[in-house]
Amino acid sequence: MYMFAFMENSTLRKYTHGLVLAPMAGSTDSAFRRICRRMGATAVVTEMVAAAGLSRRSVKSHKLLRFNNEEKPIGVQLFGKRPGDFERAAELVSKLGFDFIDINAGCPVKKVVNSGSGSALLRNIPALIAIVRAVSSNTSLPVTVKIRIGWSPEEPVPDSLPALLAGEGAAAIAVHGRYRSDMFSGEVRKGEIERIVRNSPVPVIANGDSRSVCDALDLLDATGAAGLMIGRGSLGNPWIFRGLTTGEPLDAYPLPREVISTIWQQYEMMSEYIPVNHLYSILRGQLLKYIRGFRGAADLRGRAVGVDCREDLSDILSELEELLIAERQRNS
Repeated sequence: MYMFAFMENSTLRKYTHGLVLAPMAGSTDSAFRRICRRMGATAVVTEMVAAAGLSRRSVKSHKLLRFNNEEKPIGVQLFGKRPGDFERAAELVSKLGFDFIDINAGCPVKKVVNSGSGSALLRNIPALIAIVRAVSSNTSLPVTVKIRIGWSPEEPVPDSLPALLAGEGAAAIAVHGRYRSDMFSGEVRKGEIERIVRNSPVPVIANGDSRSVCDALDLLDATGAAGLMIGRGSLGNPWIFRGLTTGEPLDAYPLPREVISTIWQQYEMMSEYIPVNHLYSILRGQLLKYIRGFRGAADLRGRAVGVDCREDLSDILSELEELLIAERQRNS
């Protein structure tokens, strides 16, 4: 096994040649991004923010821009379809302390695609190029682009796309190894990511199905990418970043007390910016990601969905620790 080592001479290099937490709507809020940075992620990206919403000064969109300095280097991910919206959004976010701006051309969700945004831009390359140009022309920050390998097997991204994006100012490209038609199912097509790496004049970050340290290393080896972006594999398991950066045994799970401590830390950080009347409904979704993969998890998950106060959380975490200790003893 080998370990990742990172040069500190460039903030952007921590994104292009490091371990990046992928932006995931409803999951990668400020608290979780901080947890992942503590575990070894070298850069993080905000949840998707609507460029049009920022142009209209939408309160919801602006809330997604909050971050803590502990998260840096951090990029803001913008989505939309109109270059004008991206121009105004780029000007706005450039003043807020972000380290780079990421353009989403990969989200496969129907609502986003039907609006002409996300993966829909892979079928409208001129529009995507115009958006990259609009952002690059209105910020001094590095600009990156997140794409998929194409709309469908019949409509892969052209070999010329990386050079076109770089020509308009893209400093790096993150590639999720599925077509839009795949959504999130099926195997990641490593050969298609490698094709994009081969044709790109700028660094490519590989993304998709890094659910374990071994998966992540395999993806990097197979694609020749400069760095890795890890999404769903980090949910409930931010230790995946530590495993990749420290050379710990593959997929070594943390001690039960560390799992509990990490959840408490995440809860306390969420409490900093989420009103108490919304805190527990949002927390439940995060909590459930940690309660899986061991005997007794299903029953505990059933009770965890009812957490609505600190005392409830304390009870659930006490039982979670007991179950994790028992699981560890069975596997020892």
